[in-house]
This record gives sequence, C-alpha cells and structure tokens, in this order.
Amino acid sequence: MSAGKRRHIVNILRPTAALGPDGQPQGQDTVHWRDVPCSIETLASSEPEVGGQQIATTTYKVEMYGDPEKPLKHSDYLMFGTRRLNINQIDDPHQNGEQLTLICGERHDP
Repeated sequence: MSAGKRRHIVNILRPTAALGPDGQPQGQDTVHWRDVPCSIETLASSEPEVGGQQIATTTYKVEMYGDPEKPLKHSDYLMFGTRRLNINQIDDPHQNGEQLTLICGERHDP
C-alpha cells in the first residue's frame, strides 16, 4: 500500500450499544476513527431482486493503516461523505492491526 493511493478520507463509526426498553438500539453512533486516509476500489456491483424490488449493491475494497490500540469490529461502518459502507470482512495480514484491508458493502435503496 503506497501513500499516493490513500486519496479518500472516511470516518469510521461504531453503532451504539445502548438498548431501549423494547430492545432496539437507542442513542447516537459514535465516531471511532475520524478523517482516516484510505484507498477505495470498487470490486463488484449487482442489482438482485429482493421482495419484488431491484436493490442495487456495491462491494468495495478499502485499504488503510490501522491503530492497534483501537481495533475495528465487524459492526463498525465507514462514512464516505453521505455514503455508508458496512464492513463485511477485516483482513489484517500481519496480525498487528497496522495495515488493514476491508471488504465493505453499500446498499442503494430505491
């Protein structure tokens, strides 16, 4: 991963762990990492039919440097402007949390 390829800036958010009386998440998601430089590459795009509707989905490969003191979770997600990229897979080839490759999905609701 070279520095010139990390031209995108994302924020990584962590969903709230607080639950309301009905068991639904309650409260605001928190920013886990702010202004993270990364590279984002489109891997695949599709439009499967779900419940009689066409739902467009896109899969991305995101490469970034991590922070071993603040590891990512699969429940975290990236905000790229107004776009939400859900983390599907976290690849840490050196097992030290410093160089990460994420496989993320984005759903485009009609």
